[in-house]
Amino acid sequence: MSDPVIGAVIVRHIDELEAALRYAHNSMRPMLARAVAAVMEDKRLALTWAGEVVPDFDETLWLAPEEWRIVGDPEDNEFYLSFSLETTPSIDGSEPETWVGIIAGFAGAGIKFAFGTDALRQREWKALLKAQGSLLVELVDRGFRCDPKTGDLELTIPIGRDALAMGFEEDTLEAALSPLGQAIDRIDAARPILDRLVAAIKATSA
Repeated sequence: MSDPVIGAVIVRHIDELEAALRYAHNSMRPMLARAVAAVMEDKRLALTWAGEVVPDFDETLWLAPEEWRIVGDPEDNEFYLSFSLETTPSIDGSEPETWVGIIAGFAGAGIKFAFGTDALRQREWKALLKAQGSLLVELVDRGFRCDPKTGDLELTIPIGRDALAMGFEEDTLEAALSPLGQAIDRIDAARPILDRLVAAIKATSA
């Protein structure tokens, strides 16, 4: 479809388009934020982990086992390793216009848990990952994505579009967002490997 034709279609359907965007921003986004936070908070409490989980996508939602905390003032919330909810852009490098588009996977977009550390600068973090090649292979075998060149260590969270649509129809997103809880379970199952990474971070930052 050519650009002029697309423009004409948009103009003719502008009422529906504007109404849909407003509904996605004003109604669907808050519902998604509450549901995502609920899943993460339930897991955090069950695992007795630290973290900050609020129903607001403008805030950083993160988790970490208490054992990964850096010794010091607990209120500093600094950790040798923690992971936060982040987004993956569309294939053109841009973010979708709505969080519905992000979570529903518009043009390759999505959500993931991204790992980071408060103990090392980015250059040191990348160097450490490069030095932990065999450990990263173990994580990749468990479905993690690791790229020492960029410093990326993450776990993607695939959300089914049909399940998400059904969740909005039924006014409950628990089933649709179950992969979010499953991703946290996978992180917990990988604790022996991640604990070794924490030990390496401690040794490097000492």
